[in-house]
Amino acid sequence: MGFFDAMNKMIKGEPIFDANQTSTSAEAPSGNTGVADLTRHDTGQKVVPEVRVMRVKTSRSGDKMTSYAWVQNESPYAIVLKKMYVMGQGESMSYQLRPGQGREVRVYDGRIASHDGERDAHLDFHIEQNGDYFQQEFDVEFDRQADGKYLIEEFHPEAHVRDT
Repeated sequence: MGFFDAMNKMIKGEPIFDANQTSTSAEAPSGNTGVADLTRHDTGQKVVPEVRVMRVKTSRSGDKMTSYAWVQNESPYAIVLKKMYVMGQGESMSYQLRPGQGREVRVYDGRIASHDGERDAHLDFHIEQNGDYFQQEFDVEFDRQADGKYLIEEFHPEAHVRDT
């Protein structure tokens, strides 16, 4: 039933939804049935996905460093990793992670830090089934080298995940 059909029934005083009415393809959930139910609580509030970033490996080459990390999907539904921002630089990606699945991804490839002041990082991702975007924020921990430069050592998750 379309919007105008529902409005027409409201004006006439008829029930909008009939128990005998069959649902149309526009009203049926797309994709996996059951997955849509997992993205919302019984109260209708969104379930916020959980993503962990761990086991960081950073290599150095001259004045550049490259960091890889294991990203783990702790959510009950598939997500797609889109971009990781570290030290003001975005690293694009497009990796699908099923529930419980993880993979190693490049999270940074750029200049070595000369101080540990650029501690903010975040990971953009979305739920594959409904396209709802989220952003997990992190505090970056650095390892000070003998020459005074700083390499990425760990990502500590902030308290909340933002619904973007």
